[in-house]
Amino acid sequence: MEIADKYSNQDQRNRVISMASKMFAEQGIRKVRMDDVAAALTMSKRTLYEMFADKEELLLECMKVNQEKKREYATQVSATANNVLEIVFCLYQNGMEEIKNVHPSMYRDIKKYPKVCEYLNQRKAQSAKNSYEFYKAGVHQGLLRADINYDIFQFLVDLSMSGFLNDDLLIERWTLADVLDTIVRVHMRGICTEKGQRILDDFLKKE
Repeated sequence: MEIADKYSNQDQRNRVISMASKMFAEQGIRKVRMDDVAAALTMSKRTLYEMFADKEELLLECMKVNQEKKREYATQVSATANNVLEIVFCLYQNGMEEIKNVHPSMYRDIKKYPKVCEYLNQRKAQSAKNSYEFYKAGVHQGLLRADINYDIFQFLVDLSMSGFLNDDLLIERWTLADVLDTIVRVHMRGICTEKGQRILDDFLKKE
C-alpha cells in the first residue's frame, strides 16, 4: 500500500508540474495563481499546498523538470550527431518549437523568484563549461574558427537574449523566435569557418 501511495503521489505531482508549466508558459508567471492551477486540475487548494508550499516552490520544480528534459535531449543529440553543427541545428529546431507558445513576460517574471534565479544561474554556469568543450570540438573538426575568444562569444550571446527579454519595446516589436533565429544566423555564421558556413547555409536554406 505504501508503494502504491508513493507512485500515486508522484503521478499527482507530475500532473501538477505539467499543468503549471503549461500555464506559466502561455500566460506568464505573474498572472498564474496557485488557485488557478488547482482549478485547472480540479484539485483542492489544500491538496496543492500539501505538495508545494508556495508558487515559487512549484515554479522551481517546473524549471528543474524543464532543464532536465533539455539536458536529456542535448545528450541524446550529442550521442548521434556527426559534428557540432548538427547539434546546433537540432537544439535550434527544438528551441524554436519550445518558444512558440511561451509568453515573453515569463522570462522577466522569473527575476522575482530568488530561489529559481539561483537554480538557473547554477545551471547556466554548468552550461558555460559544457559550451567550452563544444566550441573546442568544433574547432578541432574544422567547423569553428580557432581565433575566437569563445568566453566572450558566449557572453555576447547571453547578453543579446537577456537584453531582449528585459526591454519592453523590443518584446512588442519582435518575438522570441525572431531573436533566436537572428542569433543563430548572425552569431553562428560569424564563428564558422568556410567549411562550417557552407554547412550552416545549407541548413538555413531548408528552414
